[in-house]
Amino acid sequence: MNALAFPFVLQRFEPAAGEVYPIDVVVHITQTPRYLIAVYCRHGLIAPVTSPASEGWWFDDEAIHELRHFERLRRELGLDLPALRLVVELRREVERLRDEVRFLRGR
Repeated sequence: MNALAFPFVLQRFEPAAGEVYPIDVVVHITQTPRYLIAVYCRHGLIAPVTSPASEGWWFDDEAIHELRHFERLRRELGLDLPALRLVVELRREVERLRDEVRFLRGR
């Protein structure tokens, strides 16, 4: 296809830091089914920034980035929920260790 025939390029939506988005928007921009978002929340992989029971499901930019990461791992590598949980636990441990190293170097 000729570049002139298709003059614009679609860019991936990047959520703004500090903004929150309702679940319907999150479903759309992450291409994650609503039920999977609920499963991820139930298993502590992500968390809404509001109480779903009283204010509905709203998510911040961090949750959106995590969901995109989960979906990539699920689609490209075929990871199931236990494997995703392990990935999240390992990433959190790596971050904790990095923080500890930064702290120790700053002494």
